[in-house]
Amino acid sequence: MNWLDIVSLGTNESSAADETKRGDHLYIQIVRSIKDAIQSGKLPVDSRLPTNRELAGLLNIDRSTVSRAYLELSEAGLIESHVGRGTYVKSLVEVPNAARSGGSNTGAAAGFANSPNANRPMVWAEKFSRASQTVNAIVSRQAPASGLQDDTISFGGGIPTEEFYPSSHFQRIVSEMVGRGDVDRMFAYSPAEGDAELRNQVIQYLGEQSMPVQHDELLIVSGSQQGIDLVSTALVDENDVVIIEDPSYFWAICNFRARHARLIGVPVDEEGMRMDVLESVLKRQKAKLIYVMPAFQNPTGATMSQARRQQLLALAREYQVPILEDNFVGELVYDGERRKPLRAEPGAQDIVIHQGTFSKALCPGLRLGWLVAPQEVMNRLRAAKRSSDLTTNSMAQVVLTRYLEEGLYKDHLEHVRTAYKQRLEALNEALEKYIAPITFGSEGRHKGPQRLTWTIPYGGLFVWAKLPARLSARELLNYAEREGVTFSPGELFFVGADQPEYLRLCFIQTDEDTIREGVKRLSKALSAFFADVSRVRSKESTWSKRGSERVLI
Repeated sequence: MNWLDIVSLGTNESSAADETKRGDHLYIQIVRSIKDAIQSGKLPVDSRLPTNRELAGLLNIDRSTVSRAYLELSEAGLIESHVGRGTYVKSLVEVPNAARSGGSNTGAAAGFANSPNANRPMVWAEKFSRASQTVNAIVSRQAPASGLQDDTISFGGGIPTEEFYPSSHFQRIVSEMVGRGDVDRMFAYSPAEGDAELRNQVIQYLGEQSMPVQHDELLIVSGSQQGIDLVSTALVDENDVVIIEDPSYFWAICNFRARHARLIGVPVDEEGMRMDVLESVLKRQKAKLIYVMPAFQNPTGATMSQARRQQLLALAREYQVPILEDNFVGELVYDGERRKPLRAEPGAQDIVIHQGTFSKALCPGLRLGWLVAPQEVMNRLRAAKRSSDLTTNSMAQVVLTRYLEEGLYKDHLEHVRTAYKQRLEALNEALEKYIAPITFGSEGRHKGPQRLTWTIPYGGLFVWAKLPARLSARELLNYAEREGVTFSPGELFFVGADQPEYLRLCFIQTDEDTIREGVKRLSKALSAFFADVSRVRSKESTWSKRGSERVLI
């Protein structure tokens, strides 16, 4: 969010104006600007405001002026501050009396002419639900920047590209079915639980992964995002505790927060979710659900070790907390053997809800996935599905069924695994060549040359990288966009304290040559960013030393 667009200050004061008068004038403008933004919906409830220091720096004014404005907004009940979290929009401003009163009405509804709302415009910002306000505030943090170049190279996102779409096969399958008049299943509603033949194919597919599934345990869904939503509908109430990996999948965070669940993040390391921290949380909190991605976690790329999988299942059973396993890219393995799903582990069948998708490996617009759950839970999930969208797209199910029956999906997986492995290797080589040599001089506890570091997974879609301590990937993104390259700032994926130094790079969306060019551009951005931060910190250090000298004298 560009706060210079939200808070607009006049420039009619001369540089020689009295500072107190100037402060009064600016403080009033800040209050008015933020009030207007809340009323118009630009700042929805739960939007985070900049700190006093951040806004003062942006506006080039004294921090006390911002503090005074925030105090008035707080006293008016519009914003509230939380220690350690920041300042947030609390409620909406009152509609001015002038907007409530209207002129005379000479039409058929003249009897309402004297109503205080006769000419009042609809204020939609007052109508949005708490869930909508929450999601809007979260989503606004990851809105794409404006003014990107046409040739911008993106390491953001995380979806397959057109070159890997099964276009010719799907076109042939549809043509053959229409030519034979075999279209009833394509154009009619499918059963709520999914097309019977597709369900058979998915059960066979999961059986090959050592996960036997009964028909009454399987539900076809419109992509894994709907799977998360249906599980939330069935299990999660307001203020329920949901334990989630930290960092985690952005849209899962959105879904749980829209339901006003209490999210508790558990750190992730190279072996996945840390079980020592999870056990500590479970001892202190009565949790309703644990959400995990055991294979090539988004965004870190970490895969949960076998020992931790067993610990997770043991803890979940001891504390009676169900697990939602999101196996969104479990098949995209580039080195070593593929681990079987968590639900395929002994003793997991009655405590793990498993979900998977065809979208990540095949094509994003397919929007087909599945949920596997105990029969008692599945009854509730089917009901939630019916209340959400009645049934899943029939045509997509029928076409995918034929594609699976012909064995084409297995061939496709082999093809994309080879291509994605080459792209991952190209990204790692380019990072080593162009990024590793760039250093940043740091002081204090992290004194010495610091670098951007990264972790290479053996599957999945993402490389997780980290800037030196106290540097912001969001700020680096501004430099990167000027060079024609983008990525996902890691702060979007955290549910606990802000950790601004992380960034996520997706490697499947561009070919090797484009990846190399993208990393070259990123290296230019990183060099400029490090240089500017060093320059600013050098000035701050100089002023600090001068201040110390003045005190000593």
